Amino acid sequence: MRTIARLAALFYGSQMLLSAIGMGIFCYLSKTAFSDISKQAGFDLRLFLLTAGLIPQAGLGMLLTWLGLPTRIRQQAWLVLRKFFSDFVKN
Repeated sequence: MRTIARLAALFYGSQMLLSAIGMGIFCYLSKTAFSDISKQAGFDLRLFLLTAGLIPQAGLGMLLTWLGLPTRIRQQAWLVLRKFFSDFVKN
């Protein structure tokens, strides 16, 4: 049961992360994205999606991907990140 939960978390997490990246790139490159809806709503929906709209989706995708990884890979990644940040702060 644990294996199925990890595989589901890894699958949906990577899917959410990639869709957030794709939507961010689309909104950044297309200057006329959601222009009709933005005029009706009265605020720039494209800018909203670039800032507040994609942060929860990307964050949840990263969390699910992290939880879906095997424990050994998570520990190794944590050690590498900790060493990287400590070296970054020292220099």
